[in-house]
Amino acid sequence: MNPFSLWQRYQLAQRPELWLGAIAVGLALLNLSLAWIHTRNADLVAIMGLCWAIVSYSVWTRRQGLPLRSEPYSTAAGCLLIAWAWYKSWVMPDYDPFVRIQPFLFCLGLGLLASSAKRLGTYRRELGVLLVLALPEGILAQWTDQIINISEVAAQSTTAMLWYVGVEVKRQGVFVLLPGGGIEVYRGCSGLKAMLELLRLSLIFLVMVPTRGWEKLVVPCVGVGLAYGVNVIRLSVMTLLAASDYQEAFHYWHEGEGSNLFPVLAMLIFAGFCVFLLHRKDTPKTGSTSSAPATLPRWRLLTVAPVLAGAVVVQSGILWKAMTLDRQPFQFPQQVPLKQATLNRSQARPGQQGNAYSEILAQHQYQYLVQGLDLQIDMSYVTGTTGDLIRFLENYPIADQALQPLPQPQVRQQGANYYAVYTHGDRAYLSACLDPGGLGTVEEGHFIHNWNSHWYLLGRDYIDDRCLWMHLSMPLNQQPPQQVFSILESNWLSWHEWWRNRMPNLSL
Repeated sequence: MNPFSLWQRYQLAQRPELWLGAIAVGLALLNLSLAWIHTRNADLVAIMGLCWAIVSYSVWTRRQGLPLRSEPYSTAAGCLLIAWAWYKSWVMPDYDPFVRIQPFLFCLGLGLLASSAKRLGTYRRELGVLLVLALPEGILAQWTDQIINISEVAAQSTTAMLWYVGVEVKRQGVFVLLPGGGIEVYRGCSGLKAMLELLRLSLIFLVMVPTRGWEKLVVPCVGVGLAYGVNVIRLSVMTLLAASDYQEAFHYWHEGEGSNLFPVLAMLIFAGFCVFLLHRKDTPKTGSTSSAPATLPRWRLLTVAPVLAGAVVVQSGILWKAMTLDRQPFQFPQQVPLKQATLNRSQARPGQQGNAYSEILAQHQYQYLVQGLDLQIDMSYVTGTTGDLIRFLENYPIADQALQPLPQPQVRQQGANYYAVYTHGDRAYLSACLDPGGLGTVEEGHFIHNWNSHWYLLGRDYIDDRCLWMHLSMPLNQQPPQQVFSILESNWLSWHEWWRNRMPNLSL
């Protein structure tokens, strides 16, 4: 064996950039793998991958001037921070917004390992990018909803655009109506999600690229404006399709593959705008100062090498645990006590896919005997809901019976809980959505107002869009509806009291 080759290998093993680079690659792969395993959300993984790529490119272009000399306390702090992020990944039962702040913590830990706490400012751009990635989109959306009704504003803009091109159009709240039909602009179609994503990308651009004062204001405005404007065009097209009764084309642009084309178009236009700004800038090339490559002291080698070995072992275990985790679907209990009622029948029912956003994960039907009358209770565990009764009835039947035409429910309130009563055919109904906070809602505004928002580090989801839909129904038997409603209300109080602290865990 060539001894010179051994000496070269020894010198190579003392290069800190190789160890740190290997650790960074492992941490990035862990983060992206967890995001994909737990969410299957290609948009989220793509954004996270883009941020990792930007950070990697930025560090690579500045590699010659980076001070790779840490000290013991900073190295220990970096190891502890990475170890804590590993621990959070290990105890993560399912999707947790922590995966979005995890890259920032990993980068912060690597910065401490590489250059000590005194020189963390060297990585301010990279840390800034990953901090923008960690911005809580759900909380931003909730704050936006509290300031402005984005659905109504989008409906106003859609109406104005159609009127400007000569279409006979009118608006009623969030409804855009043409003579042949129309659409309802609810929150999922308002373009808010696309606006927040382009706002995130514009902030990343401002962090990485030196800009003038006016550009710091213009870039986010252009990003948000593009997302909003392109979505208004989409809403206008959908309104024309709905009025023309082209149902297949309408569903393609509403829930099918066509629904993703407009956000991609807005992102491409925004990317072109950013490239235009970059070409306008004079970026003189600065000669890089060559310096002798740093070498690892023995104490740092004894620290960094176990971190790299631990990265391989721990991350392999985390990924194996995440991929093999047995996620049992939620199952309703066979018996639920109900005061002054006798259970006759209890039957589980399969879930249903409603649209691209909403899904019934589990269903169950209970039948009781109350005062000689049959009381039927249909329970649905739904995700991706907004707690709106009419929208639920549009997407899902109750006990395989589609309530068409849609009823006109009366919304009632008891304390902080809302529920709706209505009749359809020869039956009286009481419906309510039990939100994750244990409150009853039947309208989107109430549900959004009750949304649970949590900070990332608590390990809980910041937006919880699940619901236990409860549908109590009884035959009218030629009785006045109000009399049957009173029976349903008294039983709903007992039913709600039993369920309000039994919402399924978020990990299910």
